[in-house]
Amino acid sequence: MKKQKDMTPQITHHEIMLFTGTCFASREFSSRAENNNTAGSASEELEKACWAGMLCEMLPEIVGDSSAKNEGFIWNIINGKNFLYITMGPHPQVHDNATTIDPYFMIMRDCEN
Repeated sequence: MKKQKDMTPQITHHEIMLFTGTCFASREFSSRAENNNTAGSASEELEKACWAGMLCEMLPEIVGDSSAKNEGFIWNIINGKNFLYITMGPHPQVHDNATTIDPYFMIMRDCEN
């Protein structure tokens, strides 16, 4: 008798940190994200591009291709001093305190100890 495989779909949530002082962050994303004449900082333009759905194009090896765009939604983007912290998945989720890459949480956790 063959053992049946578990057919439960896996739900993937992502925490992504993009550092804003890099060549990657200084790319021209604004022209495709929005067609307006207001230019912001590189981190603001990168954030707009993420909200406009370009994250799949920017990081296909992490997020997946554009066909997977419907399976994961961006729920939050924190624009820090030198980074963008992005949370995405099929639904909002509170991340595990022991494994999160949220730098603000890690600073608070270290201060408590």
